[in-house]
Amino acid sequence: MQNGTFIRMITRMQNVPRWDEYAPRFPDNAASHSFRVALFSLMACYIEEREGRRVDRLAVLGKALFHDMNEVITGPIKHRTKKEPTLHAHIKDMERQASEQLVSLLSKSLQQEFHSYLVLAEDQSAEGRIIDAIDTFDAMLYARREALVTGSVFFEEKMNELKTLLLQHPLTSIRELTASVFVEDDMSRFIDNVMMMDTIRRWKGRFNTIDDNDATHAFRAASLGLFNGLIESKKYGVAVDTAEVVSRLLCHDLVEGVTGDVLGPVKHATPVTGAAFEAYERAESEALIKLLPDIMQRDFHRFLAEAKDDTYEGLMVDVADKLDALIKMNMERKLNGVEYETGYRAQLKKVQTKYENPAVVFFLAYVLHDLDYVTS
Repeated sequence: MQNGTFIRMITRMQNVPRWDEYAPRFPDNAASHSFRVALFSLMACYIEEREGRRVDRLAVLGKALFHDMNEVITGPIKHRTKKEPTLHAHIKDMERQASEQLVSLLSKSLQQEFHSYLVLAEDQSAEGRIIDAIDTFDAMLYARREALVTGSVFFEEKMNELKTLLLQHPLTSIRELTASVFVEDDMSRFIDNVMMMDTIRRWKGRFNTIDDNDATHAFRAASLGLFNGLIESKKYGVAVDTAEVVSRLLCHDLVEGVTGDVLGPVKHATPVTGAAFEAYERAESEALIKLLPDIMQRDFHRFLAEAKDDTYEGLMVDVADKLDALIKMNMERKLNGVEYETGYRAQLKKVQTKYENPAVVFFLAYVLHDLDYVTS
C-alpha cells in the first residue's frame, strides 16, 4: 500500500488548472473546483431529501471530492476534446485506468469505497447524477463570476448556455440552486460566499513556494477527513460519522469569506482579544447560516459554528485541520527550510502529543513516512 502517495496526489489537485486557456481573472484548479462541487452537492442533498428522495450523503461527498482526481495523471482535457467522437472512448478508458491506478495505492480496507468515489464518480446512481449536474452548476457559477467581473463575451455565452441546461434539469435541487443564483435571493448570497473562498489566501506573511487559499485547504482537509474517517471505521472499527466530519470540514472556514483569514497570533494575542474574535466570527457564521433555506439551517449550524465541538466528529475536524497544516509545512520545508522547518517540527510535536486516535497514529506511522521517503 502507498497511502502517502495517494495523499500526495490529493495535494497535486491544485496544480491541475481549469479554464487557463481563457486567461480568467480568477485562476481555478481541480482542488478548488472539487471543494465547491462537494459543498454545493451537500446542499443539493437537502433539497432532494425534502422531495422524498433517498441520498447517501457520504457517497455524494466522496464522489464530489474525487470525481476529477484522475486529472493528476491524465492532466486537464478540454470538454470539447472529451466529446470528440473519435477520441471519446479512448479518453474515457484512459480516465478509468488512471482512477483505478489511484485506488490501487490505498489500503485494501478502503478500496471498495474509493472505487465508487473515483471510478464510478459520475455514474447513473442518484449520487452520481447529482455530481454530474453540480459539476455543470459550478462551471456556470465560475463563468458567471468571470462574465460579471471581466465582461468576457466567452464567459457570458458559456454562463447562458449552462444556465439554460440547468433550469431544465430533471433534478429539483439543480433547478432550485440555479434559479436562486439568478433571482439573487438569500441562498445566492451564501453561494457567492462559497465562490469567494479561492480568493482568501492562507499563510500570509511568510515566503511561500506553494500558494494556498481557503478553497484548496478545505478540499484537502475534507479529503483527509474522509480518508481518516474510513480508516477508523473500516480498519479499526471506531464509530464515527464520516459524512458529518467531511461536511464540517467543507464549511469550517466559510466565515473567512466575510472576515478574512486573520493570523493566529493576532487572533489570540490575549484572552480578551481571542474572545472578541470568537464572538465576531460566531456572529458572522450565524448570519451566513440564516441565508440558507430552513431545511439546511440546523445542520449547517453544526458545520459552520460548531465544527470543532466536543464530539468525536469535532475532534476529527480538528485533526484533519492540523494534519493539513503539517502536510503544507512538510512540502514547504523541503524547498524553503528557513521559513518552515521550525514550524513543521512544532506542528509535528503538537500532533504527536495531543492526539491518540487511530487515524493520527496511522498517519504518522505510514502516510507521513511515505510523504517523506517514497518518491513514486
